[in-house]
Amino acid sequence: MMQAFVSPAFRRTVVGKSSSLLHRRSPTTATTVVRSFASIYHADMEDLSHEETSSPSSTSSPSSSCAHSLLILGKPGGGKGTISGKILSDFPQFRHVSTGDQLRQHVRNETKLGLEAKKYMDEGCLVPDNVMIKMVMKDAVEAIKNGQSLLLDGFPRTMEQAVALDEQLDVDMVINLCIPNETIIERISDRWIHPASGRVYNYSYKPPKVTGMDDETGEPLVQRDDDKPESVLNRLNKYEKATRPLVQYYEEKGVIQTFRGTQSDVIYPEVQEWLGEQLAEDDVEANTI
Repeated sequence: MMQAFVSPAFRRTVVGKSSSLLHRRSPTTATTVVRSFASIYHADMEDLSHEETSSPSSTSSPSSSCAHSLLILGKPGGGKGTISGKILSDFPQFRHVSTGDQLRQHVRNETKLGLEAKKYMDEGCLVPDNVMIKMVMKDAVEAIKNGQSLLLDGFPRTMEQAVALDEQLDVDMVINLCIPNETIIERISDRWIHPASGRVYNYSYKPPKVTGMDDETGEPLVQRDDDKPESVLNRLNKYEKATRPLVQYYEEKGVIQTFRGTQSDVIYPEVQEWLGEQLAEDDVEANTI
């Protein structure tokens, strides 16, 4: 496999002994990045160009000439979606790349990648990393061409996937949301549903008027098997086992920052401040070149 366009010379070390020891690419123009992508992945993108899906392109102007790839990690039910939404609202230069959404869209539109992925899904197998990376790269090239940075959500999930992705895309910032398991178990296990209507209740913040009963019909509420404490704990244990090496991998690269807490509204201001500082540093460097 051909190597990434990012050479060691593209990286810089932020002075200071902060806990993150952040190493990131030196600023480069979107045009240069796209040319680098194109020179390496022309063949793949030639195929993909005939399968364009109907997702709207963002028209917002980036606040920096630097293109970044930001990965967000977080446990299931840990508020990753909430934090991602806030980042996209406050930093419009980022384009959300959700591999779950991409996969469903490609399968629904019966693209070449979608049909390839569906073969594995129909057999109950995981979609291979190389197929998922192609999906990520399709959005990546288009986004950077438009002067956008990337917010990666859902991939990579393992160290092996991260290493494979690194051969094609330089992830230069990683946000790791560390929420206590007890908080997540309580949050999810408090969720009950009314099967017939799909109405969802949560005893933590949106309880039914009568315990165990649907507000409109008076029928019993049920708890999905996946929302039961033992099921939630099992998923969390699997997540931690899979992502622990991934976190260590990005720690060794010096690009990860961990945020701890129990509430997204409390955690996010710290995320916002940190991310703003990283982008501001690149603005300063870009203006001095």
